[in-house]
Amino acid sequence: MQYMVTFLSFYLLFTLTGITRGNLGLRTALAASTEEKSKGSEKTPPTASDQSENEADRKITQQIRQAVTKDDSLSTSAHNVKIITQDGKVTLRGTVKNDTEKKKIGEMAKKPSGVKNVENLLTISR
Repeated sequence: MQYMVTFLSFYLLFTLTGITRGNLGLRTALAASTEEKSKGSEKTPPTASDQSENEADRKITQQIRQAVTKDDSLSTSAHNVKIITQDGKVTLRGTVKNDTEKKKIGEMAKKPSGVKNVENLLTISR
């Protein structure tokens, strides 16, 4: 009986709001909801999937990655940090062993030509 009540409740909700199987209403409603949330809240830091595809940003990311991986004083976790570049803005994400590594990678990220600013979100492992 409870199953039937739940089913009918959802059926009425979808029918009354115009969200049906062939209707894009659900996608539109979800997109609007997501857009409102992003406008009303702070912007979330970029993730690796947000990496820009333009040549300048890819080159910046590549130069930073090469500098990080060539430095043998850095730990394996430091070698594997995420480097995301969007319009010259570099974001560093991941975990490093200590504050020295965090600062060192942050400085490396500032060096390539075209870098406007660096957001160092690296965390220190405990």
